[in-house]
Amino acid sequence: MSRRPRPDLELLRDAIDMHAHTHPALFRRPIDDADLAELGLEYGMRGFVLKDHDSSTTGRAYHVSKLYADRPIEPFGAVVLNRSAGGLDPYVAESAIHYGARVVWMPSNHSRWHSEYFGISDYPQLGRPKKQMPGEGLTILDAEGMLKPEVQTIVQVVADAGVCLATGHLSIAEIRVLQDAAIAAGVDKFLVTHANWALCKLDLDVQKELIAKGAYLEYVAVSCVSPIFWEQNPQELAGWIKELGDENLVLSSDLGQLSAPPHPEGLRMLVASLLDEGVAFEYLERMLKHNTATLLGLE
Repeated sequence: MSRRPRPDLELLRDAIDMHAHTHPALFRRPIDDADLAELGLEYGMRGFVLKDHDSSTTGRAYHVSKLYADRPIEPFGAVVLNRSAGGLDPYVAESAIHYGARVVWMPSNHSRWHSEYFGISDYPQLGRPKKQMPGEGLTILDAEGMLKPEVQTIVQVVADAGVCLATGHLSIAEIRVLQDAAIAAGVDKFLVTHANWALCKLDLDVQKELIAKGAYLEYVAVSCVSPIFWEQNPQELAGWIKELGDENLVLSSDLGQLSAPPHPEGLRMLVASLLDEGVAFEYLERMLKHNTATLLGLE
C-alpha cells in the first residue's frame, strides 16, 4: 500500500525562501551558505535569498551557485542598506544590483525605528560577539516627513533594474511614504518585510491598505517556531491568510538562529500548522512558490 503524500513536505518542493540568515555573519549563525544549499536539496526546494545585516551577499550566492552548478538549487544575493553595508547610499544599492542582487532591503537593525523599539541598534534576543560602533538610527524621511533625495534615487535604481524593494525594519509611516515613491517610480516588486514580527507587525486593516496599493506582504516562520522570537500563534496567522487571500502574500523563514530549527524545517513546521488551521494547500503553494518567483523575476 502506498503511503499518503505529506502535504507539508510537498509544499517545500520547489519553494523559495526569500529571507534566509546564514554564516558567515556578525551574529551567531549555525548554518552556512553551503549547509543551507544541502538542506534545501534534501527538502526539494528551488532556492533561497541569502540575507546578511552587514554586507551584500551577492558574492556568496555566486560561489554557492558555482559549487552546486549541477544540482537543482538556486542561491540569490541581496543587500540590506544598514550602516555597515554603506547605509542609504544609491551607489551601494546600484553596485549590489550590478553584482546580481535580487532584493534591496531598507535598513534593518540600524533603522531608527528598530533603535527606538528595542532601545539598541541590535537584537536583544541575539547580541553580537563583537560590538559595532554606535551610530544614529537610519530613517528614509527628512525632518518634514518627506522622502530623502538619496532614498528617492535608490527607489529609482531599483525600479530601473526591476528587482525587489523590501521595507526592512521601517516604521509604518516610512513604509507608506516608501510605497508611494515606489509606485511613482515604477517599482513592481514591493515587499513589506515580516509583517507578522513584533517590530513590524501590522494590523489587518493596514495590511489590506498596503495590498490594495500593490504591496506583497511577507510572513516569517521565525515568529511562530522560534523559542526566542516566538510571538505569534499560527492560528492568528492562519486567520490573516484566510481573510487576505494568497495573491499578495509570501512565506519566508527569517531563520538562522542557534535556538531555532533549520530554515526548511522551520518552514515545514509552520505550513503544517497552517494546514491544520484550515489554510488551503493552494494558498500556501502560491505563497511559497509562485509569489516568491515573481518577486525574484523568475518564471
